[in-house]
Amino acid sequence: MVMGIMAMSCSSGANSPEIVVQDLKMEVPSGKQVFSEELLPGEIADTKIEHLAYAGPTEQTIELTAGNVTMFLFVSGNGTLHADSAYQLVPESIAIPMNNINQMKIKVPEGEQLHFLQFTKKLSSQDIEDMKHFPEENKYDLYFTRFEDCEPYTEKIKSPNTVSRTVLPADIVPRVSLGTVEAPGPDAVGAHSHPMLDQLFLGLTNNDITVYADSASTNLGQYSLLHIPIGSSHWVTVGENKKMYYMWMDFFITKEGQEWLKTHKPASDNDDNYKQDDESE
Repeated sequence: MVMGIMAMSCSSGANSPEIVVQDLKMEVPSGKQVFSEELLPGEIADTKIEHLAYAGPTEQTIELTAGNVTMFLFVSGNGTLHADSAYQLVPESIAIPMNNINQMKIKVPEGEQLHFLQFTKKLSSQDIEDMKHFPEENKYDLYFTRFEDCEPYTEKIKSPNTVSRTVLPADIVPRVSLGTVEAPGPDAVGAHSHPMLDQLFLGLTNNDITVYADSASTNLGQYSLLHIPIGSSHWVTVGENKKMYYMWMDFFITKEGQEWLKTHKPASDNDDNYKQDDESE
């Protein structure tokens, strides 16, 4: 299995961007109950990204480290999470332990393989100070939701056929926000750039899109993780009889950069939301 794929520019320009993609290994090796692999090492500053998989029947304990925030994205399989209380884990759900939770237990029944991504982000002194001033309604013991239950939003760079959802709003995890984009093909997300943040795309179930960054392009399928070259003009297309369904993950360089998210409007506010131009995601 090739760990990383560099999708190079279609031209030979020396300054062309590179789109880094890594496929997740979606089968636990025979005879094992636990599998892990690091994803896109060094791509996002102060953030370690791992793909973990548990084959049932098993119960595993994850210890959480002080000075970090850890986000869990469950992409395939079922199980139970025990932290401040019990949560049923289903595909396409998120859990973020906060406050005084220092460990989580995950139980996977026989016959199941639970696959999830674990993001461990080091908190800066400014992050820790900012968290003290987050709105009280944003302060959770454990933030947990299914993607499909999250609030929809619209953007001018997306067609009326696109369903976008905010999975992790701003000011819950410092300088991080997540969301999903879903549409049947043919469709597109218009070109835009954002030098104030690092962005990852995670291909979700049946995703089959082409991602462009300046003069480079690459395919992104389901269960693959992609890093958008920072500052590049990038866009997405999906072909006939294919599906666009990916998660974007924004890692802002500064708190002020989160102003970018104001381009996301509640779905009820704007029905005329498509324009193919250089605006924000």
